[in-house]
Amino acid sequence: MISLNIYNEYREKGLGEVIEYDTSDVEELVFYEGHPPYNWKTDEVEHADALKEFLSQYRVKKMSDDEWNTNVSKEKGFQVTIYLEDKIIMSTIYENRLMVLGSSSGSIFKVTNGPIDVEWVENYLKKHRN
Repeated sequence: MISLNIYNEYREKGLGEVIEYDTSDVEELVFYEGHPPYNWKTDEVEHADALKEFLSQYRVKKMSDDEWNTNVSKEKGFQVTIYLEDKIIMSTIYENRLMVLGSSSGSIFKVTNGPIDVEWVENYLKKHRN
């Protein structure tokens, strides 16, 4: 049984499975580009839907701690915090890897069909935060 759990934990899965939320439970999304303070926050369901759809196109696989290289200075990325009715999911997402806290399968992941289109997120924020 333990080996099955380990296999399941390290299998490739959709990013939408890792950052999983019901859009009707979202109280607020807070986006950061670079470092805080936040760049944009919203409580509109349409933005939660757009983020969920965007994330669902990517596949990820859990990494071990020793695979994670903390020097991400050359990678583009963003942070998003998803405030739900009963929990908070915090994610730092780079082009080829991500860190997720607060999700049932939270940890560090590599993107297997990337890179993640960080520019799409940047353009989405520019369009909607003004």
